[in-house]
Parts: sequence; C-alpha cells; structure tokens
Amino acid sequence: MTKNKVVMLIAAGIALAGPAALSAAPQLAETRSTLKEWVELKKIISEEKNKWVVEKQSLNESINLLKDEITKIEEAIIEYEADASDADKVREDLTRQENELKEASAIVKNTIVDLEAEMLELIKYLPATLQEKVAIPTRRIPKTKREMDAARLTDRILNVIAILTEIEKFNSQLTVVNEIRDIKGERVRVDTLYIGLAVAYYVDGTRSEAGYMTPAKGEWKRFEDNSLADDIADAVAMQKREATVRFVDLPITITEVE
Repeated sequence: MTKNKVVMLIAAGIALAGPAALSAAPQLAETRSTLKEWVELKKIISEEKNKWVVEKQSLNESINLLKDEITKIEEAIIEYEADASDADKVREDLTRQENELKEASAIVKNTIVDLEAEMLELIKYLPATLQEKVAIPTRRIPKTKREMDAARLTDRILNVIAILTEIEKFNSQLTVVNEIRDIKGERVRVDTLYIGLAVAYYVDGTRSEAGYMTPAKGEWKRFEDNSLADDIADAVAMQKREATVRFVDLPITITEVE
C-alpha cells in the first residue's frame, strides 16, 4: 500500500468516526469524574477503616487498663476494709487494756499507802547490814501526803519491790558480816553469821566472845554463849571457804518477834 492510500484511509476513518466521538465525549468525562470520585471514596473508606482499627485497638487497651485499675481499686478497698476491721479490733483491745490498767492502778493506788507503811515498819526488824542495803529505796518512800501526791505510782511500787527483793535475797542465803558490837561495855569487832533472817551467830577474833541473836524491833536481841565460840568460828570459816565443810551443831531458838 502506498503512502497516499494510507493517508486517505486514515482521513476517511477520522471523517466517519468524528461525529460519534464528539457525541460520546461528555459521557466519557462524566464517567471519568465518577470513577475519580469512587476511587477517592474508596481511599477515604480505607483510611477511615485503618484509623478505626487503630482506634479500636487503643480503646481495647484503655478498657483493659481501666479494668485492671478497677480490680486494683476493689482489692485496695477490700484490704482497707480488712485493715479498718483489724484497726477497730486493735483499738478495742487497747481500750480494754487501758481500762484494765486504770482499774489495776486504782487498786494499787488504794493499797500502796498501806504497803509503804508496812514496809517502813518491817525495815525496823531487819539487821543493820540489811537496812544499809535498802537505805536508798527506803528514803524514797514518801512519808507525807505532799510527798505521796508528788511521787509517781510506778516509782512507789518500784521502791517497795526493791526492798522486798533485797529482803528475799538476804533471807534465802547465809551471810557473814564483819561488824562492831557493844559487848560488856566495850566495842568488839566480831564476825556475824546470819542464817537468813531467822537467827544470827557472832564470835570475835579471839574466840572468847560468842553468842547468837534473834530478830527484834530496832536491834536484834543478843544472847551471850561463849561455849559456842569454836563452832561459830568454824561455821564462819566454812562460809568464807577458809575451812573444810563439816556439820556444826548450833542452837536455834524460836521466839516470838516483838
């Protein structure tokens, strides 16, 4: 086919198609616009869908966090209620104990005056060496109403306990005391062996003066018995661990304390 023939055919085709193409142009433009809008809409829907997926996940996480917080709050409330219940119980126990202590204190306060008076009277029957040991708590015992009102109840009780403790200790053991006594108008140094608070035996260094003593108010009663000198001296030596232990026959006189 020659070049001229091809040109003629193309021209003829254009001439034939021209009217149809021109009539379809508006429809094609509308279709293109519709397609463009549909593509945009699909794009928007896709974007919104993706956003919703993200937001839904975020909401689910927030819901789970809130559920955890609610659970923690509920547990905290339960624990608080339990603690509050325990606190109420502790408070009740403390209140009960406080009331019991107040009642006990009232009882002690009502009797401490008599106890102190009896203690001061009892001290008068103690040997001098024991009186010296309890001198400090004895001085602390209030003697006047003013002193009683000023002294703490606890301190007053402790004074009585301190004195009783020393008395009990002395009464439960053998005690040797080197002391000076007036014998036949002379001051003589003797060793005195106290058998608790029941009886005491004394002997001088030369074993020439000896005897025993029994409790009495103010000063123990002394009974001279020089025949006991050797046995008493041996007993004193054994108590000092200066002699071999053996049985010693010493008299015990039971008398009514005046």
